[in-house]
Amino acid sequence: MPVAAVIAEWNPLHRGHLLPIEAARHRGATHTVAIVSGNFVQRGEPALCPWQYRVAAALHSGVDLVLQLPLPYAVSTAEHFAAGAVQSLAALGCVDTLVFGSECGDLAALQWVAAALESPALPAELAPRLAAGLPFAAARQAAVHALIGQDAALLSSPNNILGIEYLRALSRTGAGIIPLTLPRQGAPHDAHAPEADYPSASFLRQQFLSGVDISPQLPPAMAGQLRLAKAQGALPDRALWDRALLARLRTMEEPDFAALPDISEGLENRLYRASRTAKSPEALLADAKTKRYSHARLRRVLLAAMLGLPAGLSAAAPPYLRVLGFTPRGAEILSAAKATRTLPLSPSLAELAQAGETAARFAGLEARAADLYHAFTPGLAPCGSEYTTPLLKL
Repeated sequence: MPVAAVIAEWNPLHRGHLLPIEAARHRGATHTVAIVSGNFVQRGEPALCPWQYRVAAALHSGVDLVLQLPLPYAVSTAEHFAAGAVQSLAALGCVDTLVFGSECGDLAALQWVAAALESPALPAELAPRLAAGLPFAAARQAAVHALIGQDAALLSSPNNILGIEYLRALSRTGAGIIPLTLPRQGAPHDAHAPEADYPSASFLRQQFLSGVDISPQLPPAMAGQLRLAKAQGALPDRALWDRALLARLRTMEEPDFAALPDISEGLENRLYRASRTAKSPEALLADAKTKRYSHARLRRVLLAAMLGLPAGLSAAAPPYLRVLGFTPRGAEILSAAKATRTLPLSPSLAELAQAGETAARFAGLEARAADLYHAFTPGLAPCGSEYTTPLLKL
């Protein structure tokens, strides 16, 4: 039973997201598993629609089993996002292949850069560049270039970066999962321009939030689930979210900012000062940003403030495997995992919360984040929905 895995956000699920699934099946995988972000994504913002609709679309589009990427990893850096996902797939114990897209499509080159990032010589190359004031990403790329040459340029492309982090995580787990990378098709990541066959998720979100019908550009199942989510009042109002985020930030003092994830070098002071006067999150980001801090990093920090997400959790090992949905073939994966998994496995967040202190903390944060997410939707689901949402089965 060859099992292939993908790691995803599906925000929203578009045709390009189905290419790794199709490629895995073409290469002999009979079963597919995905691990996906919940109601918040790595960009530091609410997902376009709740995870239930995105998971349902994926199950109708060829994915057999969907697990949840716990919140602390889903809204963290590429390194922790990848590590949490890969460790979770390894803990399932029956995944053979991890399939992912990259701009270069060259596995050997990505592995070469991943090895350089693990080199004991890297810190000595990195430190003087950081001391000179370079942003971390630029300093790291320059340090890797000093070690291996031009392949370091792969660190300038987002899907390459994520793929490299997957490879580092796979090496650390020693789980024997074989990586397979595919060249990214269509528009570049975060491209805000139309592309006939495979537009970026960023462009699709932008169009959808502007009132444009993006159904023709989506798999039929995702188009249908977006319509259903809208009809059921499940889509978050971004304007309300932005105003509430500002309100939350205005209640915080500098020590509160300092306790958030990914804070360093006085960033808490810049955020505190910007929060006193900003009239929108984008204005706050513009005020707080320097060449040291990317917008993505700052958005994640602000989201952590909104969700009450403390520092350090994304470095912890996953405490459980939460099942969000499955098909009959997915049930076969779960059956195989009974004998191979190394973590508690269940669709019940309440049950998983009983698996220890870290599990209880993760589950509580997941439930609270969902409660906040739904507070900004017209349907306004009651608190505790993560404990009562039924498992999705096809």
